[in-house]
Amino acid sequence: MQSTSIGNRMENNILGGLDNSGLRKGHVKTMFVAGMGFFTDAYLLFVLTVASPILASTYGFNLVAIKGTTNLLGFQVLNIQIIEGLISSAVLFGAFFGALIFGHISDMYGRKKIYGLELSIMIIFTVLSAISVNYLMLIITRFIVGIGVGGDYPISSTIMSEYSSSKHRGKLVSMVFAMQGFGLVSGALVGLGSIYILPIADSWRLMLAFGAIPAIYVVYLRRKLMETPRFSLQVEGNKGAAERAVSSITGVTNDGEVERASQKISRMTNKDYMHSLRKYLLFLVGTTISWFIFDMAFYGTTLNNGFILQQIGYGSSASLRTTIFNTAIGDTVLAGAFALPGYWISVGLIDKAGRRLLQWLGFAVMAISYIVLGFEYSFLKTDIDLFIMVFGVSYLFGNIGPNTTTFILPTELFPTKIRSTAHGIAASIAKLGAGIFTFLFLILGTALGNGGEFELLGAMAAIGAVVTLLTIRETKGLSLEVASEEPSQGIRNFKPNEKKKAENVRKTNRIS
Repeated sequence: MQSTSIGNRMENNILGGLDNSGLRKGHVKTMFVAGMGFFTDAYLLFVLTVASPILASTYGFNLVAIKGTTNLLGFQVLNIQIIEGLISSAVLFGAFFGALIFGHISDMYGRKKIYGLELSIMIIFTVLSAISVNYLMLIITRFIVGIGVGGDYPISSTIMSEYSSSKHRGKLVSMVFAMQGFGLVSGALVGLGSIYILPIADSWRLMLAFGAIPAIYVVYLRRKLMETPRFSLQVEGNKGAAERAVSSITGVTNDGEVERASQKISRMTNKDYMHSLRKYLLFLVGTTISWFIFDMAFYGTTLNNGFILQQIGYGSSASLRTTIFNTAIGDTVLAGAFALPGYWISVGLIDKAGRRLLQWLGFAVMAISYIVLGFEYSFLKTDIDLFIMVFGVSYLFGNIGPNTTTFILPTELFPTKIRSTAHGIAASIAKLGAGIFTFLFLILGTALGNGGEFELLGAMAAIGAVVTLLTIRETKGLSLEVASEEPSQGIRNFKPNEKKKAENVRKTNRIS
């Protein structure tokens, strides 16, 4: 009994020291290592909006020569639209599998053991996609790139969350995700530069291949990261490893006593995972549905920015080079003026306003913006500046709110033993929704009209706001052990006794 009490006290001291560590240099380093993966993820996803006109032309795979139609969901759809949809959505469908697989493996074997593998997959198949000889090879290689992209979501978010202090956790995890904004802008700028550096026929290959360059060194840095202290303590029972991991952040050591205080913890079975997930079903449903809804809107519109800009008369031109130039500039304006500020406004507000409020507000503003775009589409498409402004507002608040919060919340609402698995489930379903809507975007435009698509997105965003209010607990300022109390302990009226509950939950979080 005495040794158990000492062990519990040590565990509380170790995690308490991390929770109260403030913002340290080690936090920033971990943020950079995790965040550069998301820079790469975003670059690889969104550079395709600039490359797409080339791929469709005779300089690429001559998709414009594809004739005929196919009956899809009761509509006659042009075969070229199906191929373009598959190219655009391949990464997202791959991410569905990657998030599920890597999320669960990360909980079974540890974050460190597999961290860097997902980025290695991205690098190898990004290079292969850049040398694709036909559109089928491009679709297959980008699908496998997506497996790596999906794997990055649960592992990077969980690592950053489990290394963060309570006060700054939202800020640090959102900074990891905010690197996506730089990837968005870089994709447009590299695309713009490529068409002037190389012949157009080769420029799309440079656009795709460039994404592998910054990722190579990051793989090395990821392999050097230590296992997170929470996984070491609460899953492996290795207090010595946990103390060393905390020390790498705080610089404070507690030699000797902790080194001898480790215990054997039995590995969870699949039945154990299912039992734990069932207890957290409300949070799983809430995080999954809200993320699914947001990704449908975000990726469906962002990966089709070029098409949207052409529909309002901005991107289209008789000259292919001019069309690419206009698309790249349009993407840069949308990303630089709306998306990128949104990410970093969220970083500044997330630990003050809280996750729940920002997510609800983001969905609400998106719903209003999309409904205006839908009902007033015929008018707005004649005024490019006004259209971009209204569309940009949805972009801005989407990034301030749900684009960031849906990434953070699964790392906080679930306990260590199922954290990465739950995040992987939510991310995978979200990417499935994103892939489906991206694939169907052009087809739905034919069936519903462009205005009808925005009306549909407006209704979905409104549902997202309601789901947020009903299923999401506020987690700002709480330790992970308290934030991840079971849903039965409260959602909207959750009032934890931080110190008391942290001690109790850390005891029960250990797997025995």
